[in-house]
Amino acid sequence: MADPQMPEPVHLPVTLQAKSDQSIVVTGVRVDLMANDPLPGKGSVVKASGCGGGMTLRVFDVDLDGHPVSIKPAVAQQPAGGVKAGPDFPFKVSSGDPEQLSLRLPSVKRDVRFSVTVEWVSEGEPGSVKLDNGGRGFRVMGPNTLPKYSRSTLYARPSAASP
Repeated sequence: MADPQMPEPVHLPVTLQAKSDQSIVVTGVRVDLMANDPLPGKGSVVKASGCGGGMTLRVFDVDLDGHPVSIKPAVAQQPAGGVKAGPDFPFKVSSGDPEQLSLRLPSVKRDVRFSVTVEWVSEGEPGSVKLDNGGRGFRVMGPNTLPKYSRSTLYARPSAASP
């Protein structure tokens, strides 16, 4: 049974596209914890928002409590009953055929920052890229009493005054 005090999981979409005409095979994604701290007692929260593209998502569940953090294909309920695991690694991307995956992050009770490393192979050579939001990492926090604001409220343009 879901805890009514905990919010729904958060999705972190990651769009993967090769930089050149050469296709790459994405072999996996790794999540590394940068911090796992108590919830802050002061400050404010800007609520997550965003837009989505028209791509089919490859959804992966992330267990931020695992050591190491585990990432597994999301399991979906089937209309006829039962469950089915979603697509897993590896998969191919190119400059003209990107893919999008979504890391489904569970509700947490702490202040967690993390980086994401995408691993691939191209022309037989392994490679990787670390996504860490300019060194700050990505962040999820559990429920707290800090004031929350939407991005549209914070960056709303003032309306023109009528003469």
